[in-house]
Amino acid sequence: MAGRVQPNLSRPIEYTEKKKINRGRELRRDNDDYKKNYSITLMDHDAAVMYYFNEVIRPVVEENGNQVKVPIMYANPERWASVKKSGHMVDRNKKRIIPVVAFRRVSIEKDPNYVIDKLDANKPNLTYTFQKKYSVNNRYDLLSAMNGAQPSKEFHSVTMPDYMIMNYEAIVWTNFTDQMNKIIERINFADGAYWGDPGKFKFRTTIDSFTDASEYDQERLIRTNFSFTFNGYLLPEEFNGVSNTQRGFSPKYVTMFSETTTDLNKTLRNENIEVKGQNGWYERLLTN
Repeated sequence: MAGRVQPNLSRPIEYTEKKKINRGRELRRDNDDYKKNYSITLMDHDAAVMYYFNEVIRPVVEENGNQVKVPIMYANPERWASVKKSGHMVDRNKKRIIPVVAFRRVSIEKDPNYVIDKLDANKPNLTYTFQKKYSVNNRYDLLSAMNGAQPSKEFHSVTMPDYMIMNYEAIVWTNFTDQMNKIIERINFADGAYWGDPGKFKFRTTIDSFTDASEYDQERLIRTNFSFTFNGYLLPEEFNGVSNTQRGFSPKYVTMFSETTTDLNKTLRNENIEVKGQNGWYERLLTN
C-alpha cells in the first residue's frame, strides 16, 4: 500500500521491562538532618593519620631556642620512590626538608577477627538499625492522642562495613639525635589509641618496632623508619545504584481484626463429612 511504512522485520523488536517500583516505600531524603549515605573510604583512613599527627601527637623540635613544628606529609608513590632513592625529602626547589615526617599506605587486607557475610553485595542482608530521637513525623499532639495515633518512630538502617587492616609505613628525619628521641617517644606513646578526628571516624592503631636508619658516612642524616596498622573498615556510599542507608517509619495506627469461627465438627456433619484418623484425614460419606 502506497504511503505506508513497512516495519523492519530483519531484527527483533527490543522489549524493555519496566521495573516494578513500590512508590509507597520511596521516602524523600532531601530534608534529612542525618547524612543521606554513610561511607568510609580509604581517604578517610589517610586523613585520620594526618589529623592525629597534626592535632594530637604534635611533633616539635627545638632549634636555636625556638619550638619548630614538624611538618607531616603523605608521600605518593612517586615521592616515596624518590625518598627511597635519595634517602631524604626535598621540596620543589630540590631543597632538603628537615625535620619532617612522611607516611604512606602500603597495603590493605581483610580482618580475620571480624568476618562479615553480606550474602550478596547487590542486596546486603546484614545491617545496623538505629532510631532517630526526634523528627517532624514524630510529633505527638492532642488530636493524635484523641484519635489513638502513636508517634511515628524514624529508623535508619546502615549496611555493615567490611572490617579491614590498613598497613602504613613512615619515616622521620631530624637534624640531631635528641630531636629524634623526643619525636619517637611521643609517637610510641600513641600506640593502642584510636586515631582520627573525633567528629568523624577513629581507628585503633598499633605501632610496630622503630628502626634506626641514620647515616654518618658522607653526611649526617638522622632517620628512623617505623610501621603501624589501622583496624579500619570500608563502606562505599552506594553499590550498583543502591544506597547503603535506608530510612523507614513505624506505623501510627495498628488495627486489630477479630474473626468468628463455627464448630468444625458441626459443619462437617451438616455436609455429611466424617472425620477419621488422628492425622486429620477427611472422607466424604456417600448416602443413597
